[in-house]
Amino acid sequence: MTRALFFAALLATAAPFAQAAENQRFQVGLHAGYRAGGSLEDVDTGDDRDLDEGESFAVALELRHREHPDRWFQLWYSRQSTAVEDTLVDHDVDIEYLHLGGTIPIGSYGKAQPYLSAGLGGTRFSASGPESDDEIRFSGSLALGIAVPVAENFAFRAEARGYLTAVDSDSAFFCRSDGGEGLCRIVASGSTIGQVEALAGIVFRF
Repeated sequence: MTRALFFAALLATAAPFAQAAENQRFQVGLHAGYRAGGSLEDVDTGDDRDLDEGESFAVALELRHREHPDRWFQLWYSRQSTAVEDTLVDHDVDIEYLHLGGTIPIGSYGKAQPYLSAGLGGTRFSASGPESDDEIRFSGSLALGIAVPVAENFAFRAEARGYLTAVDSDSAFFCRSDGGEGLCRIVASGSTIGQVEALAGIVFRF
């Protein structure tokens, strides 16, 4: 009897979601990912110092466009804990992206909805060492993904996203405020730093 009452309550709760699908203006996406790319330079040796590839996570807050219900404004946040080596030791580094942009549909395949997403904002580089200075730079992102709805207010989503961060050539990253050495040896090797990320997650609409 308890189980029957539970499923009856679940169906009663789901019905309003189905009826109000067109009125649902917000959605939240939670994603797990894997990020790679990003090359720096050791000024002492001239050698490239690549950022380690590894796991990442991302959160998307989205608002439906009033005049185009299939389009969404998007606030995108993604973070990766990685490391860079200076020939002596690996230094832990967090790289975070915060972008404002949106998504638009690009055709459809049955229930699956491919989409294109883009955003502009900032990148923060922060080393875990004591008193290390954070660096914030302008960046942009572009993504191609697909969403597969499984209910009126729930969908699976997968996407590939690329990031490009503008930097000053030969500018030092992760220096300590007291002028300490180590990570001050690591500088940008060009005018941009690029990374790519593969993500999968779930989206809740309300």
